[in-house]
Amino acid sequence: MEVPMSCWIRISEINGTTLNSRLAEVDLIDISKGGCRIRTQLDLHASSNLIKGMLRLKLSEEEYEFEAQIRWQRQIEPPFFHYGLSLHLEDTEKEKINAELRALAGARKIKVL
Repeated sequence: MEVPMSCWIRISEINGTTLNSRLAEVDLIDISKGGCRIRTQLDLHASSNLIKGMLRLKLSEEEYEFEAQIRWQRQIEPPFFHYGLSLHLEDTEKEKINAELRALAGARKIKVL
């Protein structure tokens, strides 16, 4: 992303225990059809816990909600923590994301690497 985009995460499971957390606003740093990187001040201790949740975001017109799993956590820029999430997407969802990313790249709102 040229500028981080607001999105939301809701934790649904920690170490196999189901829970129903509230939505927390986070910054979307980058995204691909398989995963994304977010930034927040929340320390979720992901290195010692298996954390699953739902990521809600709006790239352009349509709002999406995807199942996600936190794969890694790093404190790159204190007080913020960066998290790598794998997104569990259906093939149709992957195609929608690709189309939206191409449109955002065309509008120069994101940088393609």
